[in-house]
Amino acid sequence: MILRRLHTRRAAPWAALGLSGGLLIGAWIFQYGFGYLPCTMCYWQRHAHKAVLGLAALWLILRRLGIQAAEILRGAVVLALLISFALAAWHVGVEFGVLEGPKGCAAGAAFMPEIDPNDPLSFLNEPVKPPACAEAVWHFLGLSMAGWNALLSLIGAVWVATCKAR
Repeated sequence: MILRRLHTRRAAPWAALGLSGGLLIGAWIFQYGFGYLPCTMCYWQRHAHKAVLGLAALWLILRRLGIQAAEILRGAVVLALLISFALAAWHVGVEFGVLEGPKGCAAGAAFMPEIDPNDPLSFLNEPVKPPACAEAVWHFLGLSMAGWNALLSLIGAVWVATCKAR
């Protein structure tokens, strides 16, 4: 009942902001709080959510200014969420070995620099090697972070696309 009342075009940009913002913050918590380094495909998914955040914020600003064309941004938000879904679904396919990832995704072990006490900043000259995209480092209820991103991005895209004008 509550979800039905919130399923409106008025709430749609807020839902997109909450979803993409929550997924980005969650990714940063896993990265900076728990030390799970993101792979190349993880970063691509983050960029899609940054686009959702920018488009949804612009949608809210233009709507607040009374510009009727602001509702066109709903389609752009849906497209950005679908791009996030597609990237995440591709990533899941790579994790399961069903799909091939990009060449930059086969790196392997996470970057742990060896620090020289005489030159503590020398590690900055070393190339950073992100983890391989095929190695899911975390699972919850059988889904990796990419799996959860795919599921939630698709739900978000459908939610925003089907909002009623009330």
